[in-house]
Amino acid sequence: MRYLKVVVFSFCLIFSQNVDQKPISPCKDPLITLAEEEGIKAIPLRDIRRFKKLLEDCERQGEKKRMERLVYNDWQRDYEKAKKMQSWSSTHAMCVFVSFAYFFAGQALATDPGK
Repeated sequence: MRYLKVVVFSFCLIFSQNVDQKPISPCKDPLITLAEEEGIKAIPLRDIRRFKKLLEDCERQGEKKRMERLVYNDWQRDYEKAKKMQSWSSTHAMCVFVSFAYFFAGQALATDPGK
């Protein structure tokens, strides 16, 4: 019985490996596709290291221009969003700054009504 278990285990180990599988290109990875479509900030934090490794591997394979374009498009996307206040935090910061400026300008320019 013990020999049968050893033989079955050996066959399972030998035939479980996929030898004929071709390695996929790192440039066709779903993370690279996600970064091209949605931007680098759409990549989950747990996959950032893998994404950086994919970028390096893809550049080594001759896709340096494509990777530079990916980063450039992300910068352009951020620039277009930053042209106007779109998020709650930037709107809040601007309102707080303006209210403080009006308050201190009023304190500096105010005159005593009794004089």
